[in-house]
Amino acid sequence: MPKSQFLQSSFASGELSPLILGRTDLDQYYKGGQTAENVVIVPQGGIKRRPGTFVVDNTLGALTRNTQLPSMPRGGSAANVNDGNDATFATTDQPFAGTYLTFAQYDFAAAPLPNFIDVRNISIVGPALMPQKTANVLLQDSNNGTSWNDLAILEISSSATKNFRYTVPTGSTSKYFRLRCDLISGPSAAAIKIGEYNLKTAAVGASSVKTFDFSIGSDEHYIGVLTDKNMAFYRAPHAGSTETVYTGNVSVPYLNADLSQVRDAQTENVMLLFHKDYAPQRIIFNGTNQFTSGPIPFSNVPQYDYNDSDSPAAVSAVQRITFGNGFVAGNRYQVDVQGVLSKNISFGGDVESTAFNLQKNLQEMPIFGDTGITVTGSALLGPYTITISDESAQPLKLFSAFVTEGSTGNTGITFIRDVIGVSRKEDVWSSTRGFPLMGAFNEGRLWIGGTKSKRQSLFASKSGDLFNFFSEEGADDDGIFVTINSRNLTEIVDVNPDRGLQVFCSGAEFIVKGNTPSTIIIEAETQLGSFNLESKALDGATLFINGNGNTLRQYLYNFNEDAYTSNDISVLSSHLINKPLDMAALDGTSSEDAAWVFIINQDGSAAVLNTVRAQDINGFTKWTLYNPDEDNVTKFESCSVVGKELYFIVESVNSVTNDTYRTLEKWDFDALMDSSQKVNVSAGTSNTSVGVGVRFAGQTVSVIGDKNILPDRVVGSTGQVIILASERPPTGTVEFKIGLNFTASFKSMPVNTNPGTRSGQNAMREKKITNMNLRVLETSGVYIDGMPVPVRELGPASNSPLNTPLSPKTGIIEDNRGGNGWSTEVVPLITVPGPTPFHLQSIEYEVESS
Repeated sequence: MPKSQFLQSSFASGELSPLILGRTDLDQYYKGGQTAENVVIVPQGGIKRRPGTFVVDNTLGALTRNTQLPSMPRGGSAANVNDGNDATFATTDQPFAGTYLTFAQYDFAAAPLPNFIDVRNISIVGPALMPQKTANVLLQDSNNGTSWNDLAILEISSSATKNFRYTVPTGSTSKYFRLRCDLISGPSAAAIKIGEYNLKTAAVGASSVKTFDFSIGSDEHYIGVLTDKNMAFYRAPHAGSTETVYTGNVSVPYLNADLSQVRDAQTENVMLLFHKDYAPQRIIFNGTNQFTSGPIPFSNVPQYDYNDSDSPAAVSAVQRITFGNGFVAGNRYQVDVQGVLSKNISFGGDVESTAFNLQKNLQEMPIFGDTGITVTGSALLGPYTITISDESAQPLKLFSAFVTEGSTGNTGITFIRDVIGVSRKEDVWSSTRGFPLMGAFNEGRLWIGGTKSKRQSLFASKSGDLFNFFSEEGADDDGIFVTINSRNLTEIVDVNPDRGLQVFCSGAEFIVKGNTPSTIIIEAETQLGSFNLESKALDGATLFINGNGNTLRQYLYNFNEDAYTSNDISVLSSHLINKPLDMAALDGTSSEDAAWVFIINQDGSAAVLNTVRAQDINGFTKWTLYNPDEDNVTKFESCSVVGKELYFIVESVNSVTNDTYRTLEKWDFDALMDSSQKVNVSAGTSNTSVGVGVRFAGQTVSVIGDKNILPDRVVGSTGQVIILASERPPTGTVEFKIGLNFTASFKSMPVNTNPGTRSGQNAMREKKITNMNLRVLETSGVYIDGMPVPVRELGPASNSPLNTPLSPKTGIIEDNRGGNGWSTEVVPLITVPGPTPFHLQSIEYEVESS
C-alpha cells in the first residue's frame, strides 16, 4: 500500500463546522480541526490549553428590605423612610443642639444579619439664609443598645441630596443601628430630610448577574457586578497588587428579572446605567474606591406628542395681535415666541393675506408642530386672534414683535394673552412612556439610542452639557432629536461611538454624520440587522452578532466601496454561536499577542475567537465547563473585559443543596482548572480538611499540591475537602489549588494527502494512520485516542508525592500505534484529561492509503 505524509503546522482556523468536512479545496481545511475544545489558538502557530479561572467572590441573592419601622426621636414620618420609595420623605421637626443627636434608630429583638444599610435622598432643608450648609451623619451599631460603634460618616448638604450604602461585615451580631447628626438648627430651623433608611438582606441562592467594566485610569479598572438592587465593585490587579479586591457597593433599582437588559455608558469617573423600565442611573467614582449612585439629573427632556389616551389633554393657547395705524402693505416684522424669532412676515393689503402670512410663518417656527395654528381677524389692523391648538398647544408667555422693514409712523405691535395653554406634548421618556434603552458618549454629547416608546429615535444632549437636552432654538450646540426611517426595521439595538457614531438596528446598520441639528445625517450602510446584544470594537473593526443570533460580523469601512461592510467572520465555525447572552473583547495581554472575542451562548458554553486582522487569523474554539451529570450543571453566564483581564460569571446548580450559585471568576493562564481556589496546607501527620464552599458539595474536584497532581476527590456536604496525611508537606506550609477540571481536546479534519499527485487525493478513500508525531512545548498528560503517550509525566497519585514536582517537556511525542484500523476518517483524538499544561505546535501523520 502506498504511504504518504501530512504535516499540520497551523491551527489558526480553529474548530470548523461539520459543513466544511468536504471542503478540501479550502486552505482553512488544513489549518483547523473537527474538535478544538478548551484550547486557544497561538498566532505563531499551534494551540494550547485555555486559561482556567480563579474564584474572586460569590455573588449576592435577591435583596429584601426589613419591615420594621425605625424610631424617629427628632420627628418625621417613620413610614416614609422605610417604604422602598425614595420620593417619599421624613423631615425632622425637633431642633438639633450642635452635638451628634440621634434622628433615626432601629432596635431589633435579634440580630437581623443584614448585608447592607441604605441611606437615600438625605439632605439639609430650611430657610435660604440658614447658617449651616453642610453637616455630618454618623452611622453606628451596637449589640446592647448602650455601647455604640462608629461605622461610617456621610457628609450631607443643603445643595443636593446624597445616597449611601454601607456593607455590613460578615458575621455581624449587632441588633441596634442608628443615625446621628451634628446639625446646628439655631434660629433658622434647619432640618434633615430623608427619603429612605433601611436594612437589606440577601436571600439564599444567587440573583441573576450582569457585569460591567468601569475604567477610571490606565491602571485603575473596576469590575461592576450587577445583582438584584445592588452593584458591587472590585478593583482589578494593578501596580502593587496582583489580586482582584472588593471595594464597595452602591444601590440600584434593577430587579433580578431585568438585569440582562441593563446597558451602560462611561466617561471619565461617571458610569450611566439604562433600562427601558427604570429611570436612568448615574454612578460616580469619588476617589479611593468610593462610589455613589442616584438618578441622572436630566434637564429639558425632549418633548413628543404621542397623541393617545395617555397623553395630557391639550388646551389651546390664545393671544391677540394689533398693529399700529402706521402699518401699510409691504411692511415686514418678526414675532418673538419664547425667545425664538420667526422669519420676516409681510403685512398684507387686506385682512385675509395678513392673517395667512402670520399663520404660515408662526406654524413654520421650530417651537410649534406641523399643524394647529389658526389666525382670524375682521379689521386690517386687528386685533387678529391667534389660536394655538392640538399638537402645537403649549403654555406660552406673552408674544412680542417688532418691525424690520418699512417703518413709517405708528408701527407698534401689541399682544394680549387670553389663554396660556396646555400642551399635548410630554417628556419623551418618563414613568408613563418608559425610559432610554441605551446611551453612548460621543464628541461632547450624550447620545440616547431609543426609548421604550420611541425605539427608532436618536437623542443627543447639548454639546458640552451632557444631561441637558434643550433643542428648541436649533443652534449648533443644541440637543438633537431625530428618528431613523428606512425600509428595513430600525428598532435600535446598539449605539457604538467608534469610528464615527455607529447605530445598529434590528434590520440594518447605520452611520451618523454631522454633529449639529442642521447637519446631522443618518446613512444606511448594510441591511443585515443585529441581534439584541452590544457590539464590541476590536482591532479597528466593530463586531456584532447578526440578527439570526448565529453569525459574528465585522463592521468595517471599505475604501473601494466608500461605505461600511459587514463581513461574516464566523461562517466556517457558525455551529459554535447560538443566540448569545453576552460578548466581550480583549485586545491582547502582556503575555499574549492575539486578540480574543468571548461569546457566551444560551446553553452556557462559550465560543472564543482568536484574531489578528492584519495576519488574516480568525479561528474559533469552544470552551465548556465541568458538567458531570444533569443534576450538577455549570455554565458561563456573563463576561467582561476589565483593563487586560477577563472576568466571567459562572452559574452552578448543585443537586445536593438544590441551590443556584453564581461566582465572579477571573481567567488566568496559571490556573489549570476552573473555579480554582488557593488554600494553604501546613505540615502534619494526620488527615486534614479545607473548605472550598457549599457550592461544590457532592462534586468531584481536582487537587494540585505544590505543582503535583493529586487524586480527584468528592467535596463533602458542608463544602470540605480532605487532604491526606501523606499529601501534607513534611515541614512548613504549601499552597494547594483546588478546582473543577476540564479536558482539552483536538482532532484534525479528515486527513487528505497527495493533493496534486498522480495518485490523487485520498480524503474519500480508506486509509490507515501508521504513525504520528506531535511537537509539543512544555506539555504533559497527553492522550491519543484515550491512551497515554510517553510525554505524560505523572502516574497514579501513589507515584506522585509532593517532593516529585510536575515537569512539562518540550520535544516530540512519537506514537507508532497511529490509527486503530482502516477508515475514511481515521483521525486520532488528542486529549489532555488532567489539569496539566498542553501546547501543541504541529502534527505529522504517516498515512497508508488504498
